[in-house]
Amino acid sequence: MKLSCAGYKQGSNSVEKISLSAVTDTIPLDSFFDRGIADDDCGELVNLALAVPGIDVVAAGPASCSRVLYFRAAKKSLQERLFLLPISSNDFTAGNHLQNLEESLTDLAASRRSRAIIVYVTCADILAGTDFASITERVECQHGIPVKVFERGPLSRRRTLPKERLCDIFIDLLQRGNRSGSNNCIQLLGDAGKLAETSGLRKMLMHYCSDGEIREFAALDSYEQFEEMTTGKLNIALDRFGYDMAVGIQKKWNIPFVFLPACYNMKEIKGSYGALMEALHTTWDFSQDSKAYHQLAAQTAATLAGKQIAVGIGARSFELAYALMLAGFSVSTIFADIVNKNDRAYINALLAIGSQAQVYLISNVTGETQAGGFTEIDVAIGEKAAFYCAKAKEILVSADYRFGYEGITEIMEAMR
Repeated sequence: MKLSCAGYKQGSNSVEKISLSAVTDTIPLDSFFDRGIADDDCGELVNLALAVPGIDVVAAGPASCSRVLYFRAAKKSLQERLFLLPISSNDFTAGNHLQNLEESLTDLAASRRSRAIIVYVTCADILAGTDFASITERVECQHGIPVKVFERGPLSRRRTLPKERLCDIFIDLLQRGNRSGSNNCIQLLGDAGKLAETSGLRKMLMHYCSDGEIREFAALDSYEQFEEMTTGKLNIALDRFGYDMAVGIQKKWNIPFVFLPACYNMKEIKGSYGALMEALHTTWDFSQDSKAYHQLAAQTAATLAGKQIAVGIGARSFELAYALMLAGFSVSTIFADIVNKNDRAYINALLAIGSQAQVYLISNVTGETQAGGFTEIDVAIGEKAAFYCAKAKEILVSADYRFGYEGITEIMEAMR
């Protein structure tokens, strides 16, 4: 039995159905295009750059490119440390924007006493090959603070992804800081923000590490806390950005880390618990969690017997579909933005268990397909699935980090 891919593209006279292999051939894994449409958009990363108190961000570029940064920062109430420097085409052509940038950086460093400044630059300067080193070095020498340049925009993604470049900036800033603070701190590294008080991971850490401090990179209180990240006793990476930071910190300061990304299927969930317990030098009884999970899965699957489910949650749609299939649910439709390396593993796993799910690339779904293709879906998990399956019961999947069994059990409870 084969997993079919009903990805659609508009032909000259009709809608053409393409296979899964054709989709991966059309969008090669790790291609420039693949990276260019990734979820870690440069505009969204302004909030990650502003996550550390004391770091100010200067966005230099055309107003049309910089405006969106302000609105994204304002959404998180971080706009007070974001400074926009609009550059006109005349200033760019004449080269005056570099002088304006240096004056702005000098004024900012003198008036606000920033601990560090990150300069966002756009494709125009990347394409022109503008050298900012002389400017940043002069400001650094005059005011004694680091000034780092962050290239944003599609053209900058050829070499490294945006989050990788920001990670390198943070590691460099840590190297310039003062090594101090307690070595009894557990640090959560990721870009999702502060974990909820009810988070299973937070409760577990508080139970097993009651004598130590739990600190989160995306919810630091001061720049001093940021500098103290070089003295923690354990780093817990929650996502790919956190993993890159943990690797960099381990190389520079020999702090051990464990990678605990959110996951949906039982095997990986158990592996995450085991990795955490080993890092904390303790043990965990999985039997109660496993029993509760299987009971809930059996009850929910019985309630939804004969019902068709569509999954469309973004980058992890294939992973969730596989977990639901293993739990006994009928996943008939999967909506995907792109097909990446992680997806390939779950696609192969779905094939191995005989899935006949149809996969739709969202960018290629036509109006005709949407109008008549999804009326049979009973349950739509995720906004991307619910958008196309208007008659289905909508299950909203939280974007917040969920450790262990939290993510999959919350979804199953909502499906009942």
